[in-house]
Amino acid sequence: MKQILLAIALILAPVGAFTAFEITFVGSAQADASLGDLSPMKAIIADVQKIVATGDLAAAATRITDFETAWDDAEAGMRPLNPDAWTKIDDASDAALKSLRKGKPTADVVNPALAALMGALDNPTGK
Repeated sequence: MKQILLAIALILAPVGAFTAFEITFVGSAQADASLGDLSPMKAIIADVQKIVATGDLAAAATRITDFETAWDDAEAGMRPLNPDAWTKIDDASDAALKSLRKGKPTADVVNPALAALMGALDNPTGK
């Protein structure tokens, strides 16, 4: 009986340690996974913000299409890396696109949406 208990303990100890390591370190590393280089997308949004500052919302709506195209083209590569972070940015992107394309956009509606999108690009994991 002692040998069976010893055998069980010798099996459970490394399995438990390995599982704890996986949950603690590997799981959190996956949750913090980067989406890659977002600087080209940030540059487009910064450009859109500059255009909005000039008051040319039609040109800003045209320029944000470049972001939308780049974002959609990169989806297959980025989304699997961190689906939560990707979704956070995608939701902010949808809001920014909607703010520029809905009826007659105004800077007081567009600016906060663009700022939220830039914030999501700057900190996709929210940490």
